[in-house]
Amino acid sequence: MAEEKNVKTKEWKRLVDEFQKKSDRAVAILGTTYLNTHLSRLLECFIIDDEKISKMLLGEENPLGSFEARIKAAYGFGLISRTEYHDLVLIWHIRNRFIRDMGEGSFMEMDIQNLCKRLKIPDEVILQEEEPSPRRLFVFGTAILAQQLMYRANQANDEKRTLRDNFILVNID
Repeated sequence: MAEEKNVKTKEWKRLVDEFQKKSDRAVAILGTTYLNTHLSRLLECFIIDDEKISKMLLGEENPLGSFEARIKAAYGFGLISRTEYHDLVLIWHIRNRFIRDMGEGSFMEMDIQNLCKRLKIPDEVILQEEEPSPRRLFVFGTAILAQQLMYRANQANDEKRTLRDNFILVNID
C-alpha cells in the first residue's frame, strides 16, 4: 500500500512539473486528457470484465468515449462525489474554451479566470492568505482530481459489476 501511494505521489509531482513547462492552452488540453484517461480507467474498473463491451462503451467514438459522457456516467453511477463532479464539469468547460479559441488562449481571459475561481477542490486545500493565479488553480485542481480518480478506481474495483444469473420465470423443480 505504501508503494502504491509513493507511485501516485510521484505521478502527481510529474504531472505538476510537466504543466510548468507548457503554454496555457497545452495545460488545459493536457490536463483534461489526463483526467479523461483516469475517468476511463475508473469506469473500466466498475463495469463487468468483458474487453469487447468495455471497448464498445469506452472507445473514443462510443457512448462513454467523450470526457463529458465519462464525467456524467461516473457521477450517475455514484463513483465520484458531487464536488468532484462539479470541478470536472468546470474543467471540461475550461478545456472547451481553449479548444474553441483558435489563438493560444490564456488563463488570464476573464471567462476562463471566472471558471477557474469556481473550482471547489483547490479552494478546500489552498491557504486563505494565498492568491493563486487561475492557471495555478486549474493545475492544482487537475492534479488533485487525477489523484482522487486513481483512488476512486481502486474503490470501483471493489464494487465491480458482475453479470446477473439468468432470470427464471417458472421453477419446475
